[in-house]
Amino acid sequence: MASVLVVEDDVILRYTLAEWLRACGNEVFEAASGDEARTALSTVLEIDLVVTDVQMPGSLDGLQLTRNLHATHPQIPVIVVSGLPLRADAESAGAAAFYPKPYNLEELAARIAELIAQRGPSRGQPAKTGNG
Repeated sequence: MASVLVVEDDVILRYTLAEWLRACGNEVFEAASGDEARTALSTVLEIDLVVTDVQMPGSLDGLQLTRNLHATHPQIPVIVVSGLPLRADAESAGAAAFYPKPYNLEELAARIAELIAQRGPSRGQPAKTGNG
């Protein structure tokens, strides 16, 4: 099971993505702003991946959050989503992927699973061996 932080100020989008990811077997934490995400990241034991919107209220937008995470927790992949064409900005901030809104939930969930698998075993799950 992966631990995913969804950072989105639109409650319907946040709820929809969070529930989809839970249905895929992930543990999901939610934040409505970059500031809430920063708090969650400092209090939650381990986050395996972050999905963040760009435009949000508060002192920290999604690109700033991505830059901060890339500098302080480079092992945590960040997927940036936005209604604006910000792919180059997201990539320069250190994002592992960018998805324009509206995004396809199945494609996004598949990319999350791929990034989690690249990180190696999640907490509480043994590493796979070549024996079976």
